[in-house]
Amino acid sequence: MKLYKADAVVISSREMREADRVLVLYSAQRGKIRAAAHGVNKPSSRKRGAVQPFCYSSFLLYRGRELDSISQCEAIETFPGLRNDLDKISYASYIAQLVDTVIVEGNTDRRIFSLLLVTLHLLSSTSMDLELLIRSFEIKLMKFSGFKPELNCCVICGESIKAKNINFSSSAGGIICDNCKNNAGQVDSYPRGAVEVLRILLEWEITKVDRIKISTSIKKCIKKIMRDYINYYTEKKLDSMYFLDKINFYRF
Repeated sequence: MKLYKADAVVISSREMREADRVLVLYSAQRGKIRAAAHGVNKPSSRKRGAVQPFCYSSFLLYRGRELDSISQCEAIETFPGLRNDLDKISYASYIAQLVDTVIVEGNTDRRIFSLLLVTLHLLSSTSMDLELLIRSFEIKLMKFSGFKPELNCCVICGESIKAKNINFSSSAGGIICDNCKNNAGQVDSYPRGAVEVLRILLEWEITKVDRIKISTSIKKCIKKIMRDYINYYTEKKLDSMYFLDKINFYRF
């Protein structure tokens, strides 16, 4: 069938021609979709409200040779709490770009769709610690996309690690014991508490993040671990990540 339906979040939008835009959608039914939204830049367009960044909308799409086209769309949730808050919209931009970068077209995973949608809801409607919320999103996304870091034992020899400080190697894919660290590429040492927090974020539901209370120093550590890990596996630093680092520079 050339026509199909998808409920999706708009994770990227760019101008194609004067009145048209190319969208990247992440859907429950088909994963990542690239589609043209013709005429949406016109003030009179009925599609305009449903194709804004981070909107969750219902789409009727027409399959094309290289690029699908949006025939109809209707907004389900627009997340108004994001729109007038620089921090929240910056975090929303980051998680959307991260999904776009990590996930390939054709990879459908309802866990990732649910994670994205729930995180947008939490960003929009709660006052929880946004940095911890994003760390929880990051580590769960890496897990669901097949890049889960090993946090329970040495990724090389399998031995448990009981030291006060724990080594972590992005290139090796997790924590490293002292005996193996010379064979693990770049290795950094972190307080044991930072790794324990990451374990909690990996296993707990993202809605429970507000129960976690940690020091600023541990928060910095888990941010660095996840930044280095994501940069290694995506092989680039995302524009939205760079912007977040700049606006958060004086906060921690």
